[in-house]
Amino acid sequence: MTALGNRFAVPRACALCLPMVSAAFLCAATLSAPAADLIDACCADLEARVAELEAAVARKGNRRVSLTLTGYASKQIMFWDDGVERDAYVTDMGPTQATNFRFMGSATIAPGWTAGYLIRIQDLSSNPMSLDQSTAVAGTGLNTQMSYWYLASEQLGKVAVGKNALASKSAAMFTDLSGTQIIANYVLFDGNAFFLRQGGKLLGLRWGDFGYCYSQQRPWGGDCDGIVMDGVRYDTPTFAGFSMSTSYGGADDWEVAARYQGEVGGFKAAFGIGYSINLDEATQPPRVSLDKDSAFFQAGGYLQHLATGLFLHAIYGAENNHDAITLRGGFTEPDTHQWYLKGGLRRQWFSLGHTVLYGEYAEYFDQLSPAALNAGATESELSRWGFGAVQEIDAAAMSLWLKYREQGVEITGGGLGGIDDFRYVSLGSLINF
Repeated sequence: MTALGNRFAVPRACALCLPMVSAAFLCAATLSAPAADLIDACCADLEARVAELEAAVARKGNRRVSLTLTGYASKQIMFWDDGVERDAYVTDMGPTQATNFRFMGSATIAPGWTAGYLIRIQDLSSNPMSLDQSTAVAGTGLNTQMSYWYLASEQLGKVAVGKNALASKSAAMFTDLSGTQIIANYVLFDGNAFFLRQGGKLLGLRWGDFGYCYSQQRPWGGDCDGIVMDGVRYDTPTFAGFSMSTSYGGADDWEVAARYQGEVGGFKAAFGIGYSINLDEATQPPRVSLDKDSAFFQAGGYLQHLATGLFLHAIYGAENNHDAITLRGGFTEPDTHQWYLKGGLRRQWFSLGHTVLYGEYAEYFDQLSPAALNAGATESELSRWGFGAVQEIDAAAMSLWLKYREQGVEITGGGLGGIDDFRYVSLGSLINF
């Protein structure tokens, strides 16, 4: 080969060994050397550089753990009527189901073993649980709802540590596979903070005072021990659609749950059952119990006929407070229960996506808050019913809905009879990303 040929052969060899920029400097400095020596030097330098980069990667942890950003944005226009006043608020869907974004990551440790993390940030700037007749805008802004790491084995299960949804959280509610779980469920996410009216007169008690859960010290109505908290959770592997979970969280919260999801004889089916014991008086301040001892049982299921799209979703929950005493007034905390039923039709009539038509009904018994007990209430029965339509838009991972809800309550004691009903219409949308 001529000297001119050698001059062209060397740059080609260098370009194969190094990125273009590095090759230009290296090859320009070594054009006078024999081609074979230059190639050896070139590749040796590349190997050293690759080893250096690999060491840096190991130290920093990047390129080892994946990162996925996901979540959804959801808003509704809520047209409400308390019997005297009427107005419209723009709100989110309530805590734990609010607009959120999630950072998720995972890495393979060995075949069948993975480690990962989840950080979920939710937007509580327009929390409907903070809205009443005089407050159209209320909330706390961004909130770190979850933050935990996990270690998972295909054969042994998964352990998660940190701020997490513990074992029985929403075990009954999350069995709803109709596509309407966020839009319509048995938690009093919206309407609970509005004040009651008696014969048109505004009272100092709220609707949530008759849907109160002592497990979490909040007016949830349903899913009484459903808030996330710091803890340790273990989930078994899933066998034939079945799995079990157990956890310990907060200062003293023990939970266990079992779940199933699958298809049986032309039906889509889901089932969840959970039991929790919460002894932590400071689960969510302010403290309301002198010596807290709340146990919550829940069971729920979903059945959908695949051929027709007809579905039924049902939930039962019961809270036992073991005669604990309230700090305010020294009242005995009542034992309570609630049930929820939703049925409807899920069919795809349009190319946009599935349409869901549903009706719902729920009752909440004796869920008296400390404020309700202090006002003289001894028994209560809060009922809520409604119906709605949801249109899914597959191309945008979006759902649009229109729903109607109405609620009333019958109260014994304290001269609290004859409470006016509360009703509202919601027009909203949710888009996933």
